[in-house]
Amino acid sequence: MVKKIISKFRERILSAPQVDLGHKDMFRLAMEHSAIGMALIAPDGTWLKVNQAVCNIVGYSERELLAIDFQTITHPDDLQADLTFVKQLLANDIQTYNMEKRYFHKSGSLIWAKLTVSLVRDDAHQPLYFISQIQDITAQKKSSEALLTAKQEMEEFAYRVTHDLRSPLSSMDYVMNMVAEYIKKGDLPKALKTLQASQNGIAKLSELVSGVLDVSKIKLQDEASLPVDVSDVVYETLDALSHMENFTRLDIKTQFEYIGTLQTKPNKFTQVVDNFISNAIKYQDTSKANSFIRVVTYKTKHEFVLEVQDNGLGVPSIYRDKLFQMFERFHPKASIGTGLGLYMVKKSADLLGGHLSYSVPESGDGSIFRFSLPLPSNAI
Repeated sequence: MVKKIISKFRERILSAPQVDLGHKDMFRLAMEHSAIGMALIAPDGTWLKVNQAVCNIVGYSERELLAIDFQTITHPDDLQADLTFVKQLLANDIQTYNMEKRYFHKSGSLIWAKLTVSLVRDDAHQPLYFISQIQDITAQKKSSEALLTAKQEMEEFAYRVTHDLRSPLSSMDYVMNMVAEYIKKGDLPKALKTLQASQNGIAKLSELVSGVLDVSKIKLQDEASLPVDVSDVVYETLDALSHMENFTRLDIKTQFEYIGTLQTKPNKFTQVVDNFISNAIKYQDTSKANSFIRVVTYKTKHEFVLEVQDNGLGVPSIYRDKLFQMFERFHPKASIGTGLGLYMVKKSADLLGGHLSYSVPESGDGSIFRFSLPLPSNAI
């Protein structure tokens, strides 16, 4: 039965078309229709022939590429290795080579490519041209780099969390032993006083655990982009933070040069605004009579910008390059925090496709925290 079915199936198959493998256009057609980049390159590095896939990868037209050599668009750090392989091919020391290298896209961005090269010689064994196959692996490289960064970050995160948890836990163990001893001796007032003193350690531990959970939430929580009214977010944040210590002594002003909505992830955007403003409140300089906070929004040619400026304690210059790293604290008053706030802001900004920066006002006092977010072309 099976043999009959196979026989009938074979009878129905159309005869395969005959392909002339010796046809003079076979190589040209294969090159032009290849899904990966293919190019013929002269021994001096000039492009002789490129297919459309190469043009798509590097952003240049065929005419533009034929007017330059491959060295022109190769990243300088990868050029020497490439040229060394070329010399080995020309010397007949190797028959082919593979390497990962970076090209400059016409836009200026970097493209990672997997390059495979072989050399064609004439009947006299003289070099004619190189055949190069070019595959765009930019996405894979970025994914690999992101995974490596995440792994290193997670290892550091686990170490720092363990370190920061160990201290309050050890203190609490010691305090509980003291309380037990006071109770055994019948000294309840000292036991109560010791328990009250331990509340700070418990509060710090609770804050750290909450911070760790918030970091995980930022990384794992998916969120849709929605229209967000920037001024509403700022005013709602100020209202929510009005309970903070010394809030009422601040002169707080807003200036919204950017009017309207942003298409962004509301919770992550709010987290950036909340942290900038709460830090300005928390680290104000209470020795000054004129403490202030200025919240400003505006639009550059391609970006929305939010700035929060204050004349508070500021950040010492030696710490500014560590501002957005985890578990970093910058002056004694910062010991009340977990050191995760600005790190979480950085993660939120990254997920929004934005950029954070820090500068010092011209007066030299305080801080300016800046968040910029690319605007869609129809909003520019």
